[in-house]
Amino acid sequence: MKHKIMILTIITFLLMIVPIVTAAPDYTFKIGEDANFIASCDIDGIPCNPATALCNLTLRDPDDNYVVNFKPMTVKFGGDINYTLLTNQITQIGNYPGKINCIDSGLNKTATFIMAITPTGEDAGYSLFLILAISSIVILALGMFSENEYVGFISGILFIITGIYSLAYGISNLTDLYTRAIGFVCLGLGLIFMIAAGYKVVEGILGENAFLN
Repeated sequence: MKHKIMILTIITFLLMIVPIVTAAPDYTFKIGEDANFIASCDIDGIPCNPATALCNLTLRDPDDNYVVNFKPMTVKFGGDINYTLLTNQITQIGNYPGKINCIDSGLNKTATFIMAITPTGEDAGYSLFLILAISSIVILALGMFSENEYVGFISGILFIITGIYSLAYGISNLTDLYTRAIGFVCLGLGLIFMIAAGYKVVEGILGENAFLN
């Protein structure tokens, strides 16, 4: 029975995480701050000329709504191009797919990218979520195989923390209904393991008192 619970828990996590594997973002900015987005423009290896080049930015939010719809960017000498995104434009944590289209001297070039908006301004990726999730599973396994209810109770707490993290910050820079569902699943598993372990602890205490009497 213990093995079946462990296998079911591991399979559940794999089924939840695999569908949201995404490419690493090309640019990362912090939520709540203006984002000065800077990229480079060159066509056939030649930097775009500010006097002749026209570059336009298109950006969508994690819900696939337009944040910027084909708006002109500033072209600078050396081929740098930039566009400043205000805080009221980037209000969600997650990945923002974008596209830049540049025309210079009759030549055209289009590039796609992924911009991530995170709580810290750094690409957190799966790191913290995986640490929490793996720790929860490992401690759950230790609790089951050692038949230690207290260790099982701790694993339940870790599952709950994992769920709260997923609900608050998402997974791999994604925050949507799917990551929230994962958060609720983790919360549910945590509550189940905590209640089961707590029941065993209380049962053991009552059993010891009955024996002493």
